[in-house]
Amino acid sequence: MLAVVMVAAIGVGVLAAVTGWATLTDTRTVLVARDTIVRGSVIQAEDLTEAQVGADVALDLVSAGARADVVGQRAAWDVAAGTALTTGAMTEQLVPPSGMSVLGIVLPPPASPGLALLPGDRVRAVVTATDPASEQTPTFHEAEVVAVNPPAPDGQTVVDVLVTHEEAITLAAEAAAGKVTLVLDSRELDTDANTSTSTDEETDPTDESGEPSGSPETEEG
Repeated sequence: MLAVVMVAAIGVGVLAAVTGWATLTDTRTVLVARDTIVRGSVIQAEDLTEAQVGADVALDLVSAGARADVVGQRAAWDVAAGTALTTGAMTEQLVPPSGMSVLGIVLPPPASPGLALLPGDRVRAVVTATDPASEQTPTFHEAEVVAVNPPAPDGQTVVDVLVTHEEAITLAAEAAAGKVTLVLDSRELDTDANTSTSTDEETDPTDESGEPSGSPETEEG
């Protein structure tokens, strides 16, 4: 009986050792910020170090093998020292770029599209009249969604949009007055539709025979 117990104990110990070894070896190496990387700054090689994490970590972390692709890009947001980099932490250009501004618009539920907004969406910030009975034609500002913040307890959502430097001041005042509604547009450009429309409207000045359309036929003889 004692021998059986000893064999069982040895088996448990071996199993624990194998499990521990598997846990230690089932890891991956990722990039980590050596010091705090400030949003908008160009990431340098000396800003990065490496660390091992469990292979089952759900975060979309940047592999250490991608170091060459990361160096030279800009930080999309502040990355604290010791924090592993995620794929969304880098961007090829500074946000906002030169001549553009990021504006946060507070939207109550009726002023937001039914579909969830995503970064990169093209929207129009439509400015409506304060008086519903007004016959004033609504105006709008074209913008691009940069970020969508989680809804507040009262249902309001802050949407960060990218607009031109000149429009930012006007749109900020209109949004503060509660007169802005966001309309979601297609990400596809309308060049094909415009091209087909213009083609349909144009008429060929010559027919298949090469004669101008509508010209009288010439009688022989």
